[in-house]
Amino acid sequence: MTPRNITLHTYLKELALREPHKKMLGNPSWWLDAQTVLERVESAACCLCSQRIDSGSFVALRTTRTVETVITMLALQAIGAVAVLTDAREEPMAFLKNRGLEIPVEHSLDAGQLNIFSLPSRSFPKREIDPKAPGFIIFTSGSTGSCKAVVLSQDNVISSPVDADPFGYYLDGDLALGVLPLDHVFGLVLLAGVFVIGYALYLPDKMDIPSILEAIQKEHLTRMNGVPSLYLGMAAQKEGYDLSSLRAGFIGGGPCTPEQFWYIEKELDITLVSAYGMSECVSITTTSYLDSQEKRATTVGRFYPRNTGKILLEDGSEAPVGVEGEICVDSPSRMLGYYGEPSSTEPLLATGDLGYVDEDGFVHISGRKKDIIIRNGNNLSARRIEEAILSIPGIQDAAVVGLPHETQGEAPWAMAAGSLTEPVILARLSELLAKNELPMGIRMVEELPRTASGKPDKQRIREVLGQWKA
Repeated sequence: MTPRNITLHTYLKELALREPHKKMLGNPSWWLDAQTVLERVESAACCLCSQRIDSGSFVALRTTRTVETVITMLALQAIGAVAVLTDAREEPMAFLKNRGLEIPVEHSLDAGQLNIFSLPSRSFPKREIDPKAPGFIIFTSGSTGSCKAVVLSQDNVISSPVDADPFGYYLDGDLALGVLPLDHVFGLVLLAGVFVIGYALYLPDKMDIPSILEAIQKEHLTRMNGVPSLYLGMAAQKEGYDLSSLRAGFIGGGPCTPEQFWYIEKELDITLVSAYGMSECVSITTTSYLDSQEKRATTVGRFYPRNTGKILLEDGSEAPVGVEGEICVDSPSRMLGYYGEPSSTEPLLATGDLGYVDEDGFVHISGRKKDIIIRNGNNLSARRIEEAILSIPGIQDAAVVGLPHETQGEAPWAMAAGSLTEPVILARLSELLAKNELPMGIRMVEELPRTASGKPDKQRIREVLGQWKA
């Protein structure tokens, strides 16, 4: 797909002109076609303008996973406003205040306030909107530190589906399942693909696994984006549902062992495409649906063709093939910056993730710099310990953090969900890990604390384990 310097609204208009009756946005009650979505977006944009919301206005939006939210987001982009996307579980201004974020928000919206479907149809005057100007503010999860406000342009977000199109196993008539939060980057790019690639998006009103499986069966959904824990939950509870329509899915956002990857593909009869991105750089690497299952299961793919990616050592030199360093990248989807902080002048964005490139150019992620545990002067990878725990049959989920130790500096502690006991897991780990990598303890739980995007909440996990060991 050729990159184009146009806005989401322009993509929507062009799609509505080509295929006005094409399914576009749906929920358990109805589907809207492209022409109706365009009409509702333009009517909402006129309504927002009448409230003195204009180009450059900062608008905090409570980002529920609904068609109304999608249309409101698109209307804000159509007039050039900056959509400050806040967690659906909190009132927008309380969300910002609770995180100590000072952003000059002029208006606060819940999508339901606009009464999208009651607005009279109104013609929308053509506007010249710069797709490279600030369009969205999203927030890092804060799972390993403080929450930051990431400024993205429409072009940043559009670049992801433009780049992913050749690799994602897209077909005409695709119907995508939207279960990821729209205020997080993985959900936001799934939404952008509706207008850039042209698939339809179904937004269920319930997020439990049986309801998701029922939606796939009822609506004949063909693809999705998801974190490993979601796919694993679906695979474990699939009996009794017809999921034959489900063909492809992007997977990312957390560690997934090759065994888990193979299990998901077998049980759901789906082709998974491993991808890697982050709030600060929407799309970094991806596998292709044409890659071997081994590459898709054990790597996050190659750097996108329009990206410049390198693995850098501590001295700034580029790491040789197979040698671990920090993953650094420049990309059309690289953020404009953190709100309230000076823009970076560095040619490459340091991701904070550790990894290496193999002889075929595929990137392997080995951990986070912040997740390095320094025990007796030795650097231990929390991710490596997590993957060892996850490789044990009977374990569904795991997270490892470093906690202070009076003589060792730091020591690894783990939280895991599964049917095994702590002694059994530690005994198995003694065969898989070096002695200094073994956790001091493993807290067994029914479910790990998670951020809104589905990632293990390392900050909360650290607090719980700190209290437990005490």
